[in-house]
Amino acid sequence: MNTPSSPSNADWAAQLADERARREQAEGALAAAQAEVAALKQELATAASNAQRHQTQLTALVQNQRAGLVLVDNDEQIQFVNQHFWQLFGLPPVAGPTEGGPPIPHAAVQIRGAFLDPAAFTARVGAVHAAGKTVLQEEFMLSDGRVIELDYLVLDSQQAGRLICYRDVTERHYREGQVRTLSYISQQNPNPVLRLTAGGDVVYANPAAEPLLQALAAETAEADLPSGILALVREALRIQAPLQQELTVAEEHYLSTAVVLAGQPFATLYLTNITERQLAEQQLAEQRAFYESVLEQVPSAVSVLDAEHRYLFLNPVIEPDPIVRAWMIGKTNEEACAYRLRPEAVMRNRAEKFAEVLREQREVAWEETRVGPHGPQYSLLRYRPMRGPNGVLRVICSGIDITERKQAEEKMARQQEFYELILNLLPVDVAIFDAEHRFLFVNPSSVADPEVRRQIIGMTNVEYFEFRQLHQLSELAQKREQYFDLAVRTQTDVTWEEMRTGRNQRPQLILRNLRPVFNADGSLRLVVGSGLDITARYTAEKLQHEVQVMLQEQQIFIRQILDALPNALYLVDPDNSVSFSNHAFDAMLAHSQHWSEPEATPTVRKELQQARHLTELVRTTQLAQTQELPFTLATGETLYFQVHKRPLRRADGQLGVLTVATDITAVKQARQELERREKQYHDLVYYSQALICTHDLNGTVLSVNPAIERLMGMPAAKMLGRTLYDALPPEHHASLQAYLEGQKPLQQQPRLMTVWTSAGERRYLQYYAYQVMEEGYPSYIVASGYDVTTGVLAQRALQHAKQEAEENAQAKEAFLARMSHEIRTPLNGVLGMASLLQKTELTESQREYLNTMQHAGRHLLSLLNDVLDMAKITTQHLQLDHAPFDLAVALQGAGQTVAALAEEKGLGLIVEPLRTAAPRVMGDAYRLHQVLLNLLSNAIKFTDQGHVRLGADVLRDTPAELSLRLWVEDTGMGIAPEQQGHIFEAFAQASAETSRRFGGTGLGLAISQQLVSQMGGMLLLCTEPNEGTTFSFTLTLPRPATTTPEQQLVAPTPSYEGLRGLRVLLAEDNLVNQWIAVVVLENRGVQVKAVSNGTDALAELSATVFDAAILDIKMPGLSGVEVTAAVRASADVMRANIPIIALTANAFESDRMAYLAAGMNACITKPYDEDDLCQTLLDLTAAGPVPS
Repeated sequence: MNTPSSPSNADWAAQLADERARREQAEGALAAAQAEVAALKQELATAASNAQRHQTQLTALVQNQRAGLVLVDNDEQIQFVNQHFWQLFGLPPVAGPTEGGPPIPHAAVQIRGAFLDPAAFTARVGAVHAAGKTVLQEEFMLSDGRVIELDYLVLDSQQAGRLICYRDVTERHYREGQVRTLSYISQQNPNPVLRLTAGGDVVYANPAAEPLLQALAAETAEADLPSGILALVREALRIQAPLQQELTVAEEHYLSTAVVLAGQPFATLYLTNITERQLAEQQLAEQRAFYESVLEQVPSAVSVLDAEHRYLFLNPVIEPDPIVRAWMIGKTNEEACAYRLRPEAVMRNRAEKFAEVLREQREVAWEETRVGPHGPQYSLLRYRPMRGPNGVLRVICSGIDITERKQAEEKMARQQEFYELILNLLPVDVAIFDAEHRFLFVNPSSVADPEVRRQIIGMTNVEYFEFRQLHQLSELAQKREQYFDLAVRTQTDVTWEEMRTGRNQRPQLILRNLRPVFNADGSLRLVVGSGLDITARYTAEKLQHEVQVMLQEQQIFIRQILDALPNALYLVDPDNSVSFSNHAFDAMLAHSQHWSEPEATPTVRKELQQARHLTELVRTTQLAQTQELPFTLATGETLYFQVHKRPLRRADGQLGVLTVATDITAVKQARQELERREKQYHDLVYYSQALICTHDLNGTVLSVNPAIERLMGMPAAKMLGRTLYDALPPEHHASLQAYLEGQKPLQQQPRLMTVWTSAGERRYLQYYAYQVMEEGYPSYIVASGYDVTTGVLAQRALQHAKQEAEENAQAKEAFLARMSHEIRTPLNGVLGMASLLQKTELTESQREYLNTMQHAGRHLLSLLNDVLDMAKITTQHLQLDHAPFDLAVALQGAGQTVAALAEEKGLGLIVEPLRTAAPRVMGDAYRLHQVLLNLLSNAIKFTDQGHVRLGADVLRDTPAELSLRLWVEDTGMGIAPEQQGHIFEAFAQASAETSRRFGGTGLGLAISQQLVSQMGGMLLLCTEPNEGTTFSFTLTLPRPATTTPEQQLVAPTPSYEGLRGLRVLLAEDNLVNQWIAVVVLENRGVQVKAVSNGTDALAELSATVFDAAILDIKMPGLSGVEVTAAVRASADVMRANIPIIALTANAFESDRMAYLAAGMNACITKPYDEDDLCQTLLDLTAAGPVPS
């Protein structure tokens, strides 16, 4: 067998060398490959970095595009949305594939609702998408008014999809619209527009220029344009700037404006026909010359100012020097005041008033003072704004000299200031309303509180009454509304008298007046309301008619200046006819119709002769004349005018007489009134019984009236110059020193002082002191008073007597309280025993005895209650309740109470039904029941046959209150006239025979009368002997706040099963009353523990748990109140909260309130009804322990 030969070592070595060479070759190739891979990676990283940079740049470029871009691929996937798209449509951005997220959902880019017509947008986009072609510049309107342009681009690259671009082209769209609009302006311009070269060639003419070109062609023999137009065009082209010039073509006047465009060989002429304006200006200049000649003759200061407070016109009254007057035209207020050396305060005040006029666009009036050669001069100035014919604001300033009136007012004011402090003159109410009766203004005399005045501005009359909570004056508010409507409807003043309550809670009778003021168009402007004796004066504004031409507007403008003057101004022609007058003269003329009547009075004929004579005097002398003339109205009233007449030469050479009449009636009347008041005030002080004196601030007497001379027993000459220390006792010197040093302020309240007369008699004076301060004069004190010595002494005696009476009343009340307690304690035993005895088996005679005993006991209790009620009324301790109740139920209840008594006597008892749909009222039902029961009981007692009727007649039924007359009528014996006078006296009866026959204490009617009086009524008696008696009284009861009727629930039959098993502590020191209470409670199943004093009661309550405690008040050891206080202070909550009932013979309400305040839960007065005791116990224990 042959075996293969094994490789030799040489073969192994060659093979190994060959393997090594191949490995080295592979390693070299591997190293080269790795180097190439590294180079490729480096190249790839560089490419990726460049790609990332390019992508970032491209993304930034796309994101910052001012267009919204949306990229959708062929699979309808949204791959990209730029930032401007979200901003354009106000959508929140959503991340997409470019931010590393999934494709953007279609819901995130829903923009259909942003378009003005969503349906049209959706349809158009759907059509574009279906077509699959590129569409550019599709415009859509958004709902907010913007215009969006849409480009739909289908990309050429495969799988690239579509690019949708949205651009906001609103501004471009607006500019294109403006360009279109501007292109029509020249064609539609009604004024001629020409474009000419320097040589006169017409490059362009709009339709309005054709008539002008025709006129030019007709005027010139050649086709050349007028030299004026060519010169204007050439000059404008030379200076390359706009020029303006007035030209005349075919007797028409034009304002021509030449405009040159830079680099263009032509100029554009804009021509405006100003022919009518020039004619109007010429007429206006003639009118202005006439009116200014009139205004220069007016004795009142008149000027016209522009909106910058510069003078446009002023008459000689403001500045007589014509040179200075001419200089002032165009100067401001500051410049004129500085030049004319007017005080800076005057300059500032005029500037402030002028600013107020500009700000509020209303007339402003004020008084101005300056120092003249004869002292202070006062002027009443007015600024009135108005618009000129061209709408430019002008301010008319007018002024009148009121120096004489001011001096009279100041003199009167100084005199009145002294006397008004003594007489306390009443203020005047002034209020202004708008057409809706809303407050526009209220002065401090109407409403003193400035905050309230501010709040009621804008309120209506009804809102004002509600705001001031004057609900009880609703009729007054309605009456004012009626008077307001009457004044507006009749367009006349309405005056009426009105009662109101003043600040001192006293009634005042006010004379009210309403005056409507109407606008030029007849609409109501405002209504002025005034009270007392102040008449508000308002000047109606001149009717302002809307005019069509500039001349009429200017005439009205000048006319308004004259009509704004308060002076009556008119011009008399040579034939004595009035050719010109202002509004004030027309108003004056309306009151002079009686002057032309043949039967004019001698006084009127004399006044007419004086006026004519003054006119003829001016014509003859041709000099100005001024006189004071009377003017008698048809009513007989005489007015006084300061009439100033002066010659006025008209443009046609005629000599007219200009008359200016100023009403000085108020000044003249003020002067006469001042003289009359001076005498009245002097007589008042001299003849007054009041003590009136003046003294300086050191106490030196300056003047006294005769009343002080009589009091002090010495003439005035001896008192003047002496000090008050001489008349006052030494004990008052310290108070006098403090008074003089100002430590006690002078107030308008009465004070009391003591003086010594010359006879050494001490007298008491009640006085008022007022400090009078006038600028430039030393201050002094005015004191007035009365001798109240008799009153002071009587007041002291009265106080002493009142103190004794109060002590007697308190002693009487204490005595009655003790007697009530002492009587009620045994009476409780009597009635209690009778009640227990009534539950036993009795014979008929025993039951009759028992009924008699019970009747006698209840009668005694009724007498005791009457005595206590009378004591409460006497000491004014009787308080009425104020709770809602059903009046019909109260009447029926009173009838049911006495029904058995009437039936027993065989009388008919009739209760008339209450005739009202809402019987619930507020008041004291218990006391009303007591009054009705007293009256019914008396009626039944004194009636032997016939009937007794109870009724209530409704007098006034409103939602707020119910007024009714309640009455009780019987057919009994009646009351004799001589016995009726004392029928309502306490303890009084009609006669001794009545007392013997019918018995009684005589307190029922006295108590009823007092109760009715406290309810606000009066108990009246109507009777005839043997004809019966009727008692009646009238009440006004308010309605409760809620008018929902309550359901009348039928009271269930009492059940005291809840008492069974209760553990009750009874503390009563009277063994009889204790035994009765124990029996009553044990009969109801109550477990009673009885003790006889307060100490044992507290011990039992501390040691044993009880469900309730019944405590007498007056007990040995501790009283019931002391036991209650100790129990409530217990640390054991259960014991401290035990229900406690006070069982007492004290019947006063003050006692009951004291026991409840001490911690007791209820109070039962002896003698008590056992049902009341059981029900109270059941109520307090039903819910467990009651918190103290």
